[in-house]
Amino acid sequence: MVKPGVQALRICDELEQKMRDQGGKPAFPVNVGINEVAAHYTSPPGDILTIPAGCLAKIDFGVQVDGYVTDTSVTVCFEPRLEPLVQAADEALGNAIRAFRPGVKLSEIGRVVQSTIQKYGLRPISNLTGHKIEEGEVYAIEPFTTLAKAAGAVVNGSSAYIYRYVKPKGATSEDSKKVLAYIQSNFSTLPFASRWLDKEFERETAKKALYDLIKHKCISAYPVLVEQTGNPVAQSEHTVLVNRDGCTILTGR
Repeated sequence: MVKPGVQALRICDELEQKMRDQGGKPAFPVNVGINEVAAHYTSPPGDILTIPAGCLAKIDFGVQVDGYVTDTSVTVCFEPRLEPLVQAADEALGNAIRAFRPGVKLSEIGRVVQSTIQKYGLRPISNLTGHKIEEGEVYAIEPFTTLAKAAGAVVNGSSAYIYRYVKPKGATSEDSKKVLAYIQSNFSTLPFASRWLDKEFERETAKKALYDLIKHKCISAYPVLVEQTGNPVAQSEHTVLVNRDGCTILTGR
């Protein structure tokens, strides 16, 4: 699905539809992170962004079924000199999974990830980490790698296309109230994309409502995260369930 020239919007729409076709729902909008974009980019309505030649393309997506959530990602590389970034992220993920068991400190998992990436002469992203999924002992492990010359940290970009419901009151216009009610009913506390509102509202109506809802803190935005020095980033991720003797990969093929 991910090839140079393919629209990011097509990848987002098709992958999200595949989840629905198989009885699930997106746990959050599909992320398409190109080169220095590490996280939180999903296509806005009418997006014309395409996968460029010679890039790293990260596809990060989650599925929820009956409220249970998993999260996974893959990096597709179209530039041979950047392939070690992908290899390092994949190996770091594998090593972390093998080390993941009851009683192990998360700081030790972090050391495993860091040492694996540094073995390649590369740098981990220090302020992006895995996270617990609130379903008992279920964790998403997601190493991010970048070049040694990079800052190894992400910062907020100037754009945001993913949002989250916060509170039911504060909207000032009737359109904003209708959009907020739709968000609360359809997405609850899970992140959603601005383009998902197109099915129910005219684009300009939704756009103005989102602005109003953010202003009055009814919803919050997830800024696009970019590597601080503009260097490319690779990512690899699985969700695991902790067992008595280790862990089970929930997102493995």
